[in-house]
Amino acid sequence: MSNVAGVIFTDLPAVTISKLQSLLDSRAEPFTEGVSVSNKAIEGETRMVTVNLGTGTGTFNTLDDATLRINVRALDEGDAADLALMVRAIFEAPAPLGIRDGDPITACRVSAGPVEVPNDTKFFQWYMVANVTRRGIQFT
Repeated sequence: MSNVAGVIFTDLPAVTISKLQSLLDSRAEPFTEGVSVSNKAIEGETRMVTVNLGTGTGTFNTLDDATLRINVRALDEGDAADLALMVRAIFEAPAPLGIRDGDPITACRVSAGPVEVPNDTKFFQWYMVANVTRRGIQFT
């Protein structure tokens, strides 16, 4: 049981999408060029990463455990695989190379994947699940 009156948490997918987009944009690898990061598939994009909130495991004081579901798609099989592995590295690395900067993400571990997902589209797709701990602000 928490001894904090209440906690306000940020929109985790929104924060993550912004951070991941910025980190991918800063990379020099060819497979990161032109990647779009969003919470939905964007028509016309040839390389994309989607991030959606899954279930969480609960809160403790001002920390909250949540799950993010990440899909990586690209038209080229090698680009999709390389991009998925880069996204995994970014999710697990501390700042400045990764998203674990304490604002609000304090811990992150990819607990499933990345694994290739067969599908009936023109894209090669990879999927992973990240367990994320985020810091909230005490509600007063």
